[in-house]
Amino acid sequence: MLGNAKDVGYHESFNIEFSMKLPATTSKLLALQEATNAELRVRLAGIFQRYRKLAFIGRNDNLFTEHWTPEVAAAGYDFDGFEIKGANIILHGVENACGFIYRINISLPLELIDDAAAIEAYFQRQLAESKAESELAATTTRTPDPAAL
Repeated sequence: MLGNAKDVGYHESFNIEFSMKLPATTSKLLALQEATNAELRVRLAGIFQRYRKLAFIGRNDNLFTEHWTPEVAAAGYDFDGFEIKGANIILHGVENACGFIYRINISLPLELIDDAAAIEAYFQRQLAESKAESELAATTTRTPDPAAL
């Protein structure tokens, strides 16, 4: 039975409000793990699909901007898995195109994982910051118009 789980490895300790009885057999425990992993993949895939364009928001090179938007560039990527690194969860995506395998990832603080509004706000802040950086870069790298000289 689990009561107060401590040192779960990726996050601070947490309290389970009820006692959880784990399956008595290893095969049932493996089935539980499989079901849990499947549900995690569905939930995390939804987050990835919604915010995958953020993997491309920092791209402002001419080749990219002439042909794609972040939404178009991310459209072919499917959720491929996740990992927890420190206080962040990293969502991985993959696209198979023309014989090549392309990979992207997005990350967010693990503490936000249960709060859809906080996840939305986090990624909206990232979009706003990227837009501000791009606009700043555009104003500082413009070459003067020769006719204006």
